[in-house]
Amino acid sequence: MVPAPLGNTIPRAIGKNFLDPRIDAIDVTFYTTLITLANGQTIPSQINIDAGTDFYWFASTYQADVGGAAQTEANIVIPLMTVVITDTGSQRQLMNAPIPITTIAGPGERPYRLILPRLFRANSIITFNWNNYSSNQTYDLFFVMHGFRLPPNSPFTL
Repeated sequence: MVPAPLGNTIPRAIGKNFLDPRIDAIDVTFYTTLITLANGQTIPSQINIDAGTDFYWFASTYQADVGGAAQTEANIVIPLMTVVITDTGSQRQLMNAPIPITTIAGPGERPYRLILPRLFRANSIITFNWNNYSSNQTYDLFFVMHGFRLPPNSPFTL
């Protein structure tokens, strides 16, 4: 039995294999936090989830440079940074200790994919506590959470 479409949507065509926000009430979203972190420094950052939609995180990537230096494909920067992520919506830290950024994100061509999407409720705040453990580098880091948005309490099954 095919479930009824969500209110304010158009019925989905059989065999359609792409997302259409008007039909599916779902959209792909990229939430980003940008930091500049000097060696030995610790700073927080945050992402605010939209009030009208839940966010399902399914992959993450990063792009880093050393103090604004030019980038080429030959000189990929692997930042010596750790992070602790906290979801204010569930009041949970997602790790028990700071972990290297490369354990939860990859460069754009190699995103880190979660086994199951992680739900962040509408209107919640994702906080990050970053630490640069390099002895002599300042990093600029874009951390990107790939996911999709659905209206709160929408039916979602894997």
